[in-house]
Amino acid sequence: MSFFGRMNLPHAHKVPLCHIKKQTNDPSLFPRTLLQNHTLSRKPTKQDSFYVMATSGDLESTRPLAQFPPTVLGDHVFSAHADDSKFDAIEHEIESVMKPYVRDRLASSRSCDKEKIRLIHLLISLAISHYFEEEIEEILNQAFGKLEGLIAEEDDLETISIMFEVFRLYGHKMPCDVFERFKGEHDGKFKESLVGDVRGMLQLYEASHLKTTNEDIMEEAQIFTRNHLAAVTTNHPHLYKHVQNTLFIPRYHCIEIVVAREYISFYEQEEDHEEKLLKFAKLNFSYCQLHYVQGIKSITKWWKELDLASKLPFTFRDRNVEYYFGMMGIYFEPRYSLARILGTKISMIMTIVDDTYDAYATLPEALCFTDALQRWDIEAIESLPSYMQIIFKNLWEIIKDIEQEMSSRGRYGGVQQTIDEIKSLTKGYIEIAKWARAGHVPSFEEHLEVGVITMGMDDMVIYSFLGMEDCDEKIMYEWFASKPKIFEAFNVVVRLTNDIETFEEELKRGEVANGVNCYMKQHGVSHEEAVKELKKMIKDHHEIMMDEFFNVSSTLPRQILMRVFNLARVIKLFYKDGDGFGHPDENLKAHFTSLFL
Repeated sequence: MSFFGRMNLPHAHKVPLCHIKKQTNDPSLFPRTLLQNHTLSRKPTKQDSFYVMATSGDLESTRPLAQFPPTVLGDHVFSAHADDSKFDAIEHEIESVMKPYVRDRLASSRSCDKEKIRLIHLLISLAISHYFEEEIEEILNQAFGKLEGLIAEEDDLETISIMFEVFRLYGHKMPCDVFERFKGEHDGKFKESLVGDVRGMLQLYEASHLKTTNEDIMEEAQIFTRNHLAAVTTNHPHLYKHVQNTLFIPRYHCIEIVVAREYISFYEQEEDHEEKLLKFAKLNFSYCQLHYVQGIKSITKWWKELDLASKLPFTFRDRNVEYYFGMMGIYFEPRYSLARILGTKISMIMTIVDDTYDAYATLPEALCFTDALQRWDIEAIESLPSYMQIIFKNLWEIIKDIEQEMSSRGRYGGVQQTIDEIKSLTKGYIEIAKWARAGHVPSFEEHLEVGVITMGMDDMVIYSFLGMEDCDEKIMYEWFASKPKIFEAFNVVVRLTNDIETFEEELKRGEVANGVNCYMKQHGVSHEEAVKELKKMIKDHHEIMMDEFFNVSSTLPRQILMRVFNLARVIKLFYKDGDGFGHPDENLKAHFTSLFL
């Protein structure tokens, strides 16, 4: 599928400095993020006819030049062939055989509530629960009303942990005091007898990541299970490997389809696995894979045709594959193919905008660029430097193409909000640029107010909404406009995570307004102490996110809320061992390529 035609842009030429229109001080929203750190890096390019001439050598010397490493997820990964003939065959078997079979299982009166909840947990783990959202929600709504009876005599750790995880994942806040029964009466600690129950311990560890504020028992559970699982021994190699994989990156710190890839391999080696469910999971995985290969090939072709690497005078983060991978994390389901492509394309261009502020533009140029973006008028960019005209035109044309594509599908609500978020984001960028050029270290609070905007998380959410054709636009965008508290908490989590991981690189680049640096200066503490405090804030705000997840679950369609929840999983994966967008590593590559081997 091709949603965007090639953009024929003129080569850039030298232009005079632009006239900078005075800007008003418009307070920005609190949140935004995947943007600043993931992005498009590219190969170094010829920098001849596209160089913008500053009016003085002094201005030219102020360019915050940066070199970004190339992507580790190259085109060679996509030598995989997307056989279009397989689409119909797989879809037919899923629709005519697999889905009716599972629906019958979920509706069966012969299965008790606990058995159905276990089945739902298995469907989630195998990444096939998305076919049965309505049936699952109905089962859980009814079962949660009978919760007291369900757990009254239950003393199996794995069963209780599965119920806790499934109910919470679907917005039902099952009380955590249910785990008090697994503690000793005298010392109040988890019983050592649990250590031998590897499956129960593993399930409790996973469930502990869904804790909210003031749930100390879940914190204790996580520490207890992690410590003992790290030393686990078992006669089942596949179980041992599954434990090690989970300890390396827990389910809710990784994207769903990657988790499913590993779980399918594990489940296949379970002696009591259900052959039909295993086959369903493999069919669905193949179906998803075909969509991903097709989507990435489309993105790669489009990106090469734009050829911005040869048209711009600076190196930027060329991360088209990483971005698509992130979109796979936000929604892995086959039905969101269009959404993944739209989100990837706009994110990639906005990364170049980010890198323009951070890694090339002089302050006068950045001010001029901000003014043009606030006006959002393609006819009024003549005074921009040539390279900025190229960037603006690409962004403007992409938004126009998205508007045309979605209006043809009867969707009109998201484009203006997307433009508004871009304006808000770039207002934040210019503030950061001013601080960097002046060597100004703001207070930690000032940094956080602007920094949560420049991380671009609100923008990533709004991009992800654009192609969600199965959701009511009015509900979706009204909720977004209400500035939900879950966004505020999420933005703090991502902003501070980024500040910790990019501290050294940003200081080398002259960006002294880093959260760690701001905290160190304001409170007179060491780097280690500042990082410790920021990590505590991250933990606290993650728990606030979970509080808000439950607060809105009863009023907001799950498909909408899960975009934020899934985006948090993407961020955790990409920042697990550093800045996975700016400096993608081999671990990230391994997760990605596991989906195509």
